[in-house]
Amino acid sequence: MRLIAPAALLGLAACTALPPAGPLPAGSPPQRIEAELNAHTEQIGQLQRQIAEMRQQISELQHHQPHPRPARRSTSAPAEPSPAPAENPQEQAYRQAQQLYRSGSYSQALHQLRFAERSGSGGQTEQNALFLLMQSHEKLRNCESVILTGQRFATRFAANPKAAEALYSVGSCQWSMQQRDIARNTWRKLMQTYPNSPAARRAGQRIQNNR
Repeated sequence: MRLIAPAALLGLAACTALPPAGPLPAGSPPQRIEAELNAHTEQIGQLQRQIAEMRQQISELQHHQPHPRPARRSTSAPAEPSPAPAENPQEQAYRQAQQLYRSGSYSQALHQLRFAERSGSGGQTEQNALFLLMQSHEKLRNCESVILTGQRFATRFAANPKAAEALYSVGSCQWSMQQRDIARNTWRKLMQTYPNSPAARRAGQRIQNNR
């Protein structure tokens, strides 16, 4: 519904008013003048009442006119990506040692794997690090360290699939150190404990070929 401006309504009301009376003729009787004044007063009263009614209508129309709603702002801040969890220091050291081992930097890999020499919780990272420590000593031909680390690994983590490989490496180092009988005993233990492992098959071939 279109609203009519108050000024337009007032102008419309004004158009309905009678034109102002001209100057009274001279010698008009007082009764006639009073009657004309009363008529004008009545007309003015009617116009004032019409104007009041028009203002009331305008007020009611404005009150019922729907007001545009402001755009709703989101109070919640945009979700920020959760930070990635910090990598465990031991896991970080192990990964660095892996890279060094693959590049042939075995001594530097040993430096990164120092934490594996200490008895810890025995978690997966510690197990992997201890086995890699033995392999690094093996590459550097540190047989005494290979025997010590390999036996420790096979004893602490007997359920680990790499335990069979650790015992095979221990036997190989014992053999190279002329501890032939001890090496055979190590390989026999390997064959008894992990009979279906590839390491057990290799150990059996070594024993058979060096009787």
